[in-house]
Amino acid sequence: MLLCSRLFRICLFAVFAIFLCQAGRAMVPSQVSQEPKTSGAAQPVRVVIWTDHAKYSLSNSVKLNAALQNTGDSPIYVDRRMFWTGFGGGLELEIRDQQGKHLPARILSDAIMPPPKEGDTSILVRLDEGFFYGTSVNLLVKDLFPRPGRYSIRVIYKSWLRREFVAPQLRDLPALWADTPQIPSAPIWIEVTQ
Repeated sequence: MLLCSRLFRICLFAVFAIFLCQAGRAMVPSQVSQEPKTSGAAQPVRVVIWTDHAKYSLSNSVKLNAALQNTGDSPIYVDRRMFWTGFGGGLELEIRDQQGKHLPARILSDAIMPPPKEGDTSILVRLDEGFFYGTSVNLLVKDLFPRPGRYSIRVIYKSWLRREFVAPQLRDLPALWADTPQIPSAPIWIEVTQ
């Protein structure tokens, strides 16, 4: 029963991912020709990440924190929902070894970013100058870092919040909407020991 439930969730996630890819390809021409009033592309926001330690053993877990920071002088709004899914959830994890080889990161969750509930005015979080908004995740070292060595970690944020899905009174706010390009963090390094 548990195996069937897991297989169903994986299939559901795969279908959703295929749908998002096809929808994204179909929307490219309209995004290029229509410049929204408050495009997030010019918004001064950065992704900041940090871990609880710099060195871990294979039996440890890494607490990885990721936050969006407003580096500008005007308020900006962000989706209050952030999921560590790698696709469709907002936060993607990228790991490389010390030779620069990309290591596959397992999907941390099967949560799919749903549209907000109709009339939900709490969907956006206001970030004033210098303010942060974020989340964290605990990662088992042995699951992501296969052997002792140095590894870089980077987190890439992508908003999936579409302007037309939020309450009408929120649509003209300077927010990171779905048309905002991905925002990668600077890489950080950790050391894994036996």
